[in-house]
Amino acid sequence: MEFDVLIVGGGPAGLAAAIRLKQLANEKGTELAVCLIEKAAEIGAHILSGAVMDPRALTELIP
Repeated sequence: MEFDVLIVGGGPAGLAAAIRLKQLANEKGTELAVCLIEKAAEIGAHILSGAVMDPRALTELIP
């Protein structure tokens, strides 16, 4: 399969990048094939840092 963008890692940064790229493509009325790959069985399964995330960034990304 061919993609325009390949993002490695399904953590917060990878997911945010994929979502934002698709949003920008939709705003411009273009098609963009984005592939996100994750080595874990589920998206974000390797996030074990215990970090606290400020939800403001997520609210700005997905109002």
